[in-house]
Amino acid sequence: MNFFEAAAIGQFAQSALLTAVSFVLIFGTIVFFHELGHFAVAKACGVRVYEFALGFGPRLLGLRRGVTQYSIRLIPLGGFVKFAGMDPALDDDQEISADDERNFHRRPLWQRMAIIAAGPLMNFLLAFLLIAGYYMVAYVPPTVIRVLPGSPAYEVGLVPGDVIVAVDGHGTRSADDVIARVQPNPGKPLEVTIRRGDATRTLTVVPRRDPDTGVGMLGIELRSQARLAPAAALWHAAGDTLRGIAGITQALVGMITGQSAVDLRGPIGIITITGEAARQGWDALLSLAIGLNLNLGLLNLLPIPILDGGWLVLLALEGIRGRPLEPEQRGLAQFIGLVIILLLMIFAFYQDVLHLSA
Repeated sequence: MNFFEAAAIGQFAQSALLTAVSFVLIFGTIVFFHELGHFAVAKACGVRVYEFALGFGPRLLGLRRGVTQYSIRLIPLGGFVKFAGMDPALDDDQEISADDERNFHRRPLWQRMAIIAAGPLMNFLLAFLLIAGYYMVAYVPPTVIRVLPGSPAYEVGLVPGDVIVAVDGHGTRSADDVIARVQPNPGKPLEVTIRRGDATRTLTVVPRRDPDTGVGMLGIELRSQARLAPAAALWHAAGDTLRGIAGITQALVGMITGQSAVDLRGPIGIITITGEAARQGWDALLSLAIGLNLNLGLLNLLPIPILDGGWLVLLALEGIRGRPLEPEQRGLAQFIGLVIILLLMIFAFYQDVLHLSA
């Protein structure tokens, strides 16, 4: 093995480790918050909880507090909370009667619906908090993200990634600062100071007059972000969260009705995307975490039995009927839901293979 082969292997191992750590961190946090929602509301409603687990498969770590077992399991692709009445007891001494008030099915209908809905709602809350935190701590200087071919910026060599530090000696901390210096000066040479990597340079650019508005244009698209006060950050985060939920809902409806292309990703696809985001930096990872929270929250609300949305439909039917479904009916609904989920997983795996081979 020569030096270059060893270096390539080392880079691959480093990249694989970064991907694995990033995936476990992001997906584990998403699952933890989801299951924490179920767990916390169940405890508040007096339901006995047998186990709170992150992952599936054999138990790696476990800690018992009272009647609840807290576990970390081998396969980090999900998690679960076991409720008395919904799931079998872990030990004989944890058996609970159908009339016990700590039995999930003995709680009022609204409490059971709140317990089920709390998981997806916690994912929405986590996305909201991540967005708000970003607005409060992140500062992005005016950064070029696109340059129009043939534009003044293109002709002097501006490229995506350049940070505009100043225009004609005036410091620029936001995209609005750059616009305010460029638009009033069509046809006038401007000294634009940029930072590219660790180097700083000054370019002379002549803004082109826009024929419709008459203002000066460099032919670039900028991105910037100022730190916001907590109240403003929360307000913007609420709007972004609602727009994100609406956008994903529209995409899901389009996918179900066949009006838009299907691009469903499974575990392999999510791991691959996580690795790509990790190599791009923490802001890309944060954006991915926000998107995954919103997507998984909405997917869990789909009216498919065994998903949270399916449970909510069954509970709603119980409220309409005035009595719960028979165990045989509930079992059949869960079997149908399991078949649907397995088919979706197979399709997602197929999509992952297509993306890897593309």
